[in-house]
Amino acid sequence: MGNVFWLSRVRCPLSKWLLGACLVVFSKIGFADPSLYVVTADTNASTLSSVAISDILSGKQRKWPNGAPLVVVLPGKEATYFQAVGKQWFGGSGAAMQRHWLRLVFSGRANVPLYAQSSQDTLTLLSQTAGSVGVIDQAPSEGYHILAVVER
Repeated sequence: MGNVFWLSRVRCPLSKWLLGACLVVFSKIGFADPSLYVVTADTNASTLSSVAISDILSGKQRKWPNGAPLVVVLPGKEATYFQAVGKQWFGGSGAAMQRHWLRLVFSGRANVPLYAQSSQDTLTLLSQTAGSVGVIDQAPSEGYHILAVVER
């Protein structure tokens, strides 16, 4: 609402048009969506609480409620939201997320998560891997179930 009011104060029609065009472009390339989406390709999955999502992504919960194994898909270093996921669920950076998972794997408490280089790669892995759950930085297309939406 504040942006609309501010936009109405611009007097030059060309300035209004340019500002509007910039907003459209930024929304198309991902600047307008500050959310992280926890998704799965399993359409039978239900929406989980924030505690359950945190437990899944941190490796504390390794099975779905029905007993099926969970496969976690996390962003790799090249993903634009790598640092955001580390900050949101691991209390630090993307490197903190990787260190956390290395400790779990080498201590034998968890299986290695899959790493994806983009949201599209994550969606591809989710569709190919049974029982998988992953984090992406844009709303998924049809065919995926959103378990949680987290503001950055």
